[in-house]
Amino acid sequence: MRRWHTPLDPDCPALAEYLSGLFEDPMTEAMGAPVHEFIEAFARRHRVTCERCWEYSAPNIEVLH
Repeated sequence: MRRWHTPLDPDCPALAEYLSGLFEDPMTEAMGAPVHEFIEAFARRHRVTCERCWEYSAPNIEVLH
């Protein structure tokens, strides 16, 4: 099955803030949290509200196998 991957702009301040908060929280690692799932959920919500990330993701779509 193929999936679309639409990346967020790596220079987006909101993304940097989210990731720093996620990885600086000691409970994230202690509880064995599925970090990739948290990031994917954030990306889905964030992309629809952030014009910068939407514009970045459009030309950078990847097809994952």
